Amino acid sequence: MSFAATLSNSLSGLSMASLRAEVLSFNIANAGTVGFTRRSVLSEAVVPGGVRATGIERASAEVQERQLISSLGREAADLGRADALRAIFESFGEVGDADGLYPAIARFEEALSDLRLSPESGAAQQGLLRAAQDVTETFARIDTQIQDARLSADRQIASDVERLNAALSELDTLNQEARRPKGVELDAVAERQRALVLEIGAMLDINVTGSYGEAVTIRTGNGVLLLGEEPKTVDFTPSGSASFSLSFANGDFSGLKVDGFDVTPGGVQGIRGGSLAASFAVRDVLATDAANRIDALARQLTERSADADTTSTEGLFVLGAGTSSAAQLITVNLLGDPAQGGELYRLREGMGATAPGPEGGQGVLADLEAFLSEQRVLTTATGTASSLSFIDTVGAVSSRFGTDAFRAQNIAASSESATVTLESEINRLTAVDTDRELQDLLLVEQAFAANARVIQTADDMLAQLLEI
Repeated sequence: MSFAATLSNSLSGLSMASLRAEVLSFNIANAGTVGFTRRSVLSEAVVPGGVRATGIERASAEVQERQLISSLGREAADLGRADALRAIFESFGEVGDADGLYPAIARFEEALSDLRLSPESGAAQQGLLRAAQDVTETFARIDTQIQDARLSADRQIASDVERLNAALSELDTLNQEARRPKGVELDAVAERQRALVLEIGAMLDINVTGSYGEAVTIRTGNGVLLLGEEPKTVDFTPSGSASFSLSFANGDFSGLKVDGFDVTPGGVQGIRGGSLAASFAVRDVLATDAANRIDALARQLTERSADADTTSTEGLFVLGAGTSSAAQLITVNLLGDPAQGGELYRLREGMGATAPGPEGGQGVLADLEAFLSEQRVLTTATGTASSLSFIDTVGAVSSRFGTDAFRAQNIAASSESATVTLESEINRLTAVDTDRELQDLLLVEQAFAANARVIQTADDMLAQLLEI
């Protein structure tokens, strides 16, 4: 071996040791950085001698990474549904909640019982009126909160779409950066790509082609292109309001489109996961279903009170004029409300009464109590064919909401646990182990010293030759 070859080999060794030291220090510096993946230097032997770096490799966990993208989408969708169902349940109230519909009905039935015991009592009549008004106000409050949930979901869709378009645009910029020719160098393009892909994956179900650090292509789970040579624009028009009469089916709410393709959940090419799918489900299915159940209860209450009052075609509870939902329209019959020009005695005698009856008379009170206790089927509210009293029907709906919310919470917890498990596994495979990096750094130091020693020895030998 010539002196030139010896020096060339050792110099390439010094260069390789220097690059490895740089990469190891980069790893150690980012040991606490969330999402950072450790690097290592790829090398090959050079003919006729020496070594050269061929690239810098990121630790790989491709299978787990793809599973994580799917898991984040499921988790976001499940959490979105669970939060919505819990909010609906809390709006309706548990059986023991003071502000719920069930306690309001219970207080009304208690006030009715008190008035039956003292039908001549003005205080008892006022108590029944206040309890009835509390029932109608509770119906309206629940419906308002449910419609607010629909509007909130619509706004969340708009927010997610805005962020999705921004993320796709940023990823396109990173793709262009990744395509540019470059030598063996350290950069953070891959980490930035990964963070954006995971963020997008939490919004909707996606398939990713390509590796981080290179150009990546993104499609929806149904194959609609989101990012290729350029980013596609996701279109959505937020609604300014949400009410009983508005629906997606009637064209009142916007769907989701990508470059002209309809990707609204439920369609042929619709998205199936992520926070976007959950928000659409809340807006168009979950909240609408809950509102329909509340409306069915309001209608049946007016029907039961009308059936109990033989003096009029309407009873204590009526549906006011308008196009709103039954839960918003239900009100106390103005004929029995002094504040609206009515008379308190009609609470006892019936809405068609023209004068008070005997002081101790029951009027329609016994019939009202009987019709509230009558066993009736209300499948549209309870989801079953069971015959129940009105308060038990309300309890069954509350139980249905509670069961749905509890089940959704369990599913969300399971999805969250799966995501945590995958993140831990990816961290195990790709994170920086500082102890191992320091051990490798010692080996690099030894290699650097050995190559430097070879150069020093060759230099000494050349010096001796020159002295001869």
